[in-house]
This record gives sequence, C-alpha cells and structure tokens, in this order.
Amino acid sequence: MEKVKAEVNSNNSTDRISELPEDILQRILYFVSQDDAVRTSVLSKSWRNIWCTRPNLDFSDNTFKGNNQQFLSVVDTTLQRYCDQRLRVEEFHLRIFLREMDHEFVSLLEKWIRAPTVTGMKKLRFSNGSGHFLGSVDLPSVVFEVESLQDLHVESFVLGRETIERIVVFKHLRSLCLEQVRIKDDVFETIISNCPSIETLVVNQCKRLKKIKVNHLHNLKKFSFSKRRVDCSIEIHPPSLVTVNISDNIWLHDGGGYFRNLNSLRLWRVKSSLEHLSS
Repeated sequence: MEKVKAEVNSNNSTDRISELPEDILQRILYFVSQDDAVRTSVLSKSWRNIWCTRPNLDFSDNTFKGNNQQFLSVVDTTLQRYCDQRLRVEEFHLRIFLREMDHEFVSLLEKWIRAPTVTGMKKLRFSNGSGHFLGSVDLPSVVFEVESLQDLHVESFVLGRETIERIVVFKHLRSLCLEQVRIKDDVFETIISNCPSIETLVVNQCKRLKKIKVNHLHNLKKFSFSKRRVDCSIEIHPPSLVTVNISDNIWLHDGGGYFRNLNSLRLWRVKSSLEHLSS
C-alpha cells in the first residue's frame, strides 16, 4: 500500500512541471536545441505543442534530410504558422548552404524578416554553411533593416555597398559578430557608425579589411579581432573597454587613449604603439 502511494506521489510530482503556465514551459524550451524541443512533445499533453510556440527558432540544413527547396519550405511554413497564430519570434537562427545567390531565397528572407511576427526581434544569426572559408554570396540588405536587434551574427557572406543601402540605426544593438565575411573598410565603418550602443564587437577572419577605427564606440566593452595572412591596422581607445583580444598580423594604435577599465588583454603577433596603456 505504501509502495502504491509512493508511486502516485511520484507521478503527481512529475505532472507538476506539466501544470506550469505556458510561458514558463516556453522559457524552459528556450534553453534547449530545436531537435530537443521537438522531442518534448511526447512528454505529456501539456508539452505536445509547446515547442511550436517558443520565441526562439533555430533552423540548420546541416541536420535537415532534404534539398534546399524543401528546407526553405519548412522554414516558411513554420514562420507562416507563427504569423497566423500571432506568435512572436525574438530570436531567429538560420544556417543554409548557398553556392550562389538564390532569388527565391532572397524573396523568402525579406518576407520572413518583414513579417509582423518578427517585429521586435532581438537576436539574429545568419550563416552560409557552404563549407568554404569565406562566403561568396551577397548578404541580403533586409538583414540590416531590423531596428529592434540587440544581437547580430553574420557568417560567411559578402557585405557590400548594396547590403547596407537601407541600413537603419541600431539603437538597441549590443553585440555584433562578423565571421568569415568579405567586407571593405568603408562598409564596415558605415555599419558600426550605425551601432552607437554596441558593447561587444567580434571580427574574425574577415577578408578585405585593411584599417579599423572604433574610437567612437563609447560603450564598447569587449573587442575581439583576428585576421590571417593579410596585414591590418586597428585604432582603438574607448575607455570603456574591459576585454581586448587581437591576433594575427595586426598593427595596433591606441590613439592616445587610456584603458582604465581593462582587465583582460591578449595580443598575439601584434605590432603595438600602446605607449599610453594604463589599467
């Protein structure tokens, strides 16, 4: 009798999680992968459709069994369902294999990002998983039209003048990561000049960059830069900096600034003129 009672209590304890409010269950799923979120649908009736309503979406064709057209159809259907149910999307991660620009893909991307359901989107990660070291496909300009973004990560695309032709001022952007992209100095300058509140800037293995100035980023706390084989110069002296990580054939100028808040500095293969460095 006691054993039966213990089992009942155990089952009741397990069900307590399922009885939590929907927004709490969504928050739990926020911290797991898309695949794991789908698996929770078999836990109980309460969990059955929660994975379909969580505010962060993560799509990758690396794990998708099908071609590009089928993959895009899945993404499009999912976002359309979010629109139909008036569900919000706060984070959108998309990794897709592109050898060349696909006009159908551009049209779909513009549709997705401009949809009412993503109004207020905070985090966008967009990666061309072509397997090449540097992307050769132009990043659609619509990516730089999402004014609400707080975190933007772009990987393996070309960022040219057309990419930023309709760029908005990112008043809320706190983190910008450019990884393995092709970008020239003037385009880079235009982008960061429209990110006045940025706190974290990561630029890794980007081609065509020759000179970087980030002196006007007064809220910048973390700066990370790496670039192989080709020389590049950096001018940096925001006093707000806390962490600096720079490597590979870089000439670093401090511009006469003082790093009063710096608590982590890593320089590797860097030529420096940090005469005024202080902690």
